Parts: sequence; structure tokens; C-alpha cells
Amino acid sequence: LGSMTINRPQLNRGLESDSCFYIQNARPGQGLGNAIADLRPDLAIEVDIANRSDKKLSIYQAIEVPEVWLYQANCIQIQLLENGAYINSPTSRAFPILSAEQLSEWLEIRRTGTDLTVVRAVRQFCRASHP
Repeated sequence: LGSMTINRPQLNRGLESDSCFYIQNARPGQGLGNAIADLRPDLAIEVDIANRSDKKLSIYQAIEVPEVWLYQANCIQIQLLENGAYINSPTSRAFPILSAEQLSEWLEIRRTGTDLTVVRAVRQFCRASHP
């Protein structure tokens, strides 16, 4: 869905995500309609350049977003919600074949290349992962 406002009146909390996605909760063939108000995203991505996402992380935790990718200081972390708290993980729950290391490699490719260079690298990775 990209950037969106997530508001939970019952928690008196909300936030504007940098990017979020419905993966396991996606409903093929139908729009989300009013379901957005009730569903939590499966994955949120926060990019910290000017502002840190520490406060956002506590809100994601309160609304039980199962996975957050944090990009800070040229480093990407995968945070998984376990027993009500986020823990660092080497791999994604939403995309089990993806690791923080692989995501970092693609970010490094983008620093020196173009978007197309990254797209080609992702395609090559996907083809190699699922022959």
C-alpha cells in the first residue's frame, strides 16, 4: 500500500508509515475497502534519514505489526515481533528467502547503480532461489 496512516482509536495511537504491505492478510481479487481500518499490515518499512523511527516502533508493537524493516545509517535491520517485543532477525518472516544481508547487498548495488540494476539483481536472485 505504500505510505499510509495507521490509526487505532482504541489505543489512542497512530502513525504515518513510510511504507507498509499486506502480504499474508492480502485478499486476492478484492480491494481492501474498509478492511484497512481493521487489518494490521504484515510488513512495515521505515527509512530513517532525518528522523529516527524509535517512537514508531513502539506504536507498531502496540498494534502488533509482525515485521518491521528499519533502514538506519546505511544498514537494514529486520525486526520480528516475538512475545510482544521486537527482536533482530537475520531473515524475513514475510519473505523467508530474504535476509537482511541480501537486502543490504541490493541497497549497495543501488548506491553505485540504477534502479534497473537492482531490478535485474532481484530477478536473478529470485530465479536462482526458485529454479
